[in-house]
Amino acid sequence: MLKKIIKKLTNNFGLKILAILFAAVMWVVVVNIDDPVKSDYYTTSISFENQDFITAQNKVFEVLDGSNTITFRVSANRTILNNLSNADFSATADMSKIEYDAERESFRVPVTITQSKYRASEVSIATKLYKEVALENLGRIQKPIIAETGGVVAEGCALGKVELTGSNIMKIQGPASIVSQIDKVVASVNVDGMATDVTDVVIPVFYDVNGDVIDTTKLKLSVDKVSIKAQILNTKDVPLEFLTSGSPAEGYVMTEVSCKPEKVRIKGEAVVLNPVNKITIPEEVLDLTGATQTIETTVDISSYMPEGTMLVLTSDAKVSVTVKIEPLKTKTFEISTENLSVRNLREGYELAFEENTVFLELEGRSSVIDALKAEDISGMIDAEGLGRGEHQLEIILNMEDTDLELVNRTEVSVSIVRKETADSQKNIVETDAA
Repeated sequence: MLKKIIKKLTNNFGLKILAILFAAVMWVVVVNIDDPVKSDYYTTSISFENQDFITAQNKVFEVLDGSNTITFRVSANRTILNNLSNADFSATADMSKIEYDAERESFRVPVTITQSKYRASEVSIATKLYKEVALENLGRIQKPIIAETGGVVAEGCALGKVELTGSNIMKIQGPASIVSQIDKVVASVNVDGMATDVTDVVIPVFYDVNGDVIDTTKLKLSVDKVSIKAQILNTKDVPLEFLTSGSPAEGYVMTEVSCKPEKVRIKGEAVVLNPVNKITIPEEVLDLTGATQTIETTVDISSYMPEGTMLVLTSDAKVSVTVKIEPLKTKTFEISTENLSVRNLREGYELAFEENTVFLELEGRSSVIDALKAEDISGMIDAEGLGRGEHQLEIILNMEDTDLELVNRTEVSVSIVRKETADSQKNIVETDAA
């Protein structure tokens, strides 16, 4: 029985093999007609591996076309291609395999494409794919992050400290051509209209020496964002007071101390500002010893600020001070005795001046003496306790506000009589006249 089966299987064996091959060919033909092999192009992002290989050589690479993607050809049956998308592929570029393309005079790195959706035998992916790159020297630098503000605080307020609350150092790595352009790194917080402290998290901005912003997309930075705080303080306008030491030379006098500005605006916490009514500059700053002419100088008041306060405008720190020094001058004036008032005259008595004028020698500032007129001078005499008769009374000036002084003791002659005596003498004169 077995022999019969084997005989039937081996009978016309060549024809049977031929039939099988023909069937296979027909199956392939049918499949290709119904589900043919086709090609299509896909695009995916490249993952660059082993970049340390480049940085170890103090180099940095840049993709020449500026794109981090690659487009490639894929061949497979139509049903498979229809189920594939860009997301099914991944691309890697091993930087340790970078090579120089002498023909194009550029560097290139091989790119490998993989997919895991189908078996490798079902999907044919183009090989010998490359991405052209440029190599450049690697630049490294670190810069302090400068804290700044934008906008104007609320009226009646002023900026206090503006500082970073975390790291204030930016470490930068990237193409030397870009790194070398960096002049400063600035973190800015907006305080426009603010009346209380402001805290924010901001992205630092890089500037070149011309103040233009630098693109940092190709740089590797130690920090992406920083926290910044701006203190908002109260303000107050206060006058300046300058004390002096020493005395001008003999025959001279200090008449005035003036300054510009006369007031400055200061800032600080409310509890600190409230008791501050003026800023006093100590006497040792202005020494007048032996001065014979007006002193003009500039004083930096920043070191004399009350504790806990600061100037709103730093330009106000330099104050122009003028100390006016004038020579003393002596001049004799003839004044009418009518300008002398009488004080403390006893009731029932009358006082008469023996002369119509009196000479007074006055000393004072030359500007005051030169502007003074005799009619502007007044004084008084004190008749307290005096009875009838002739008396010499000291003249007391009524010009304290002008700082004028009598050079010598000056007296005036007066006569005092009882009123009834004066009346009787008047009647006698009138009777004799009749």
